[in-house]
Amino acid sequence: MKRVLLAAILAAAVSFNCSKTTEKTDVKPQDNKQNTQQQQKQDTKPASGSSFVVKDVDKDVTKNEMVDFKWDENGKEMKLSDYKGKVILLNFWATWCPPCRKELPDLSTLSTELKDKDFKMIGVSVDDNQEVLNNFLKSNNLSYTVVFEPNELVAKYMTSAGQNQNVVPQTYIIDKNGKVVEAIMGSRSKADFLSLINKYL
Repeated sequence: MKRVLLAAILAAAVSFNCSKTTEKTDVKPQDNKQNTQQQQKQDTKPASGSSFVVKDVDKDVTKNEMVDFKWDENGKEMKLSDYKGKVILLNFWATWCPPCRKELPDLSTLSTELKDKDFKMIGVSVDDNQEVLNNFLKSNNLSYTVVFEPNELVAKYMTSAGQNQNVVPQTYIIDKNGKVVEAIMGSRSKADFLSLINKYL
């Protein structure tokens, strides 16, 4: 009986989130040198259905404050702080994580439904390989911006929010003043996300 209960608990945990150290069965790993070469070759103007490379992340982290970062989007330099004055939802995810993939349609719908509000959604992929990510996005076109940053950004948001669970998905809601006001570890429903977003709109 104890074994059955333990198995049920473990299954529920896996369906809720994925450890970033979990084996990534959906992606064929490549060596770091090859990954670096591929990232350097990425076009700074990806086509629709692909991602944008984060090129600069703030070095300083302040508790419960937005960690700013930059990317090139269709030839224009963008930064997260451009959206100060809006409620921002940052969703860290990966293509190899089933709970991440499960919540993407709800996040895409929310982004569309809230497009006329003071709201901005950005997905941050922590995949190891941008080509794998872009292939996924071509088949699963999302209604919001997706950036690629597998290294330092998620760790800095965890530090800002005082979190220590190295899992995906993890989602941060930033209020109109640039404060990190919600840190969500694991997947949530559309209704859960909307309830939290509406507190700050």
